[in-house]
Amino acid sequence: MTDRAERFTRTAIWLHWITAILMLVMLFQQTVGDNWIRVPVGGSMAGWKPSAHASVGVLILLFGLARLFWRLANPPPRLPTAMPKWQVWASHLVHWMFYFLMIGLPVTGMLALVPYGGERLDVEQVRFLNLIPIGFMPDLGAWTGATHELLTNIAKLLVIVHVLAALKHQLWDKDRLMGRMNPMVKGSSTPSQPRQILPKARKDLR
Repeated sequence: MTDRAERFTRTAIWLHWITAILMLVMLFQQTVGDNWIRVPVGGSMAGWKPSAHASVGVLILLFGLARLFWRLANPPPRLPTAMPKWQVWASHLVHWMFYFLMIGLPVTGMLALVPYGGERLDVEQVRFLNLIPIGFMPDLGAWTGATHELLTNIAKLLVIVHVLAALKHQLWDKDRLMGRMNPMVKGSSTPSQPRQILPKARKDLR
């Protein structure tokens, strides 16, 4: 059986950090600043903020799908053998929940845009990168917006848990887990091959 890589592949590392930055922008811009998508009833959605919100969401969906397909084709490196089983289980659960959220959040956001825009003007002006209209999903009702908000709160909680867990491994356990996803750290990202031991040269018997 082939050993797994010591670190994540370079592609996996960059996909991780791109989606992480996009999700942080999306999740916390409305916490520390203005919610880009928020428009009063009867107001116009033709400004740049609703389109920026939708564009970041679509990018998260695209990169999230790319991460998922790459993950399925390229198994991640194993976790340390000394890690307790409950932490291994929790790590897998959190990571797969992130994959679910990277897809579920943008999809519910696009579904919520239609009923949300029904009470506002110029919803057709909400475009992905100012090119493609996004309000084309069927109107499934107001529950889509409530679901999107619920998933947003779950994602915020998971981000905090994920960051605290990473800091614990780095500062307390010192098992260098963070180095596997650090794009600035050099290391093997290909399966290590067992070292071959060459037979000693036989002496000539004369």
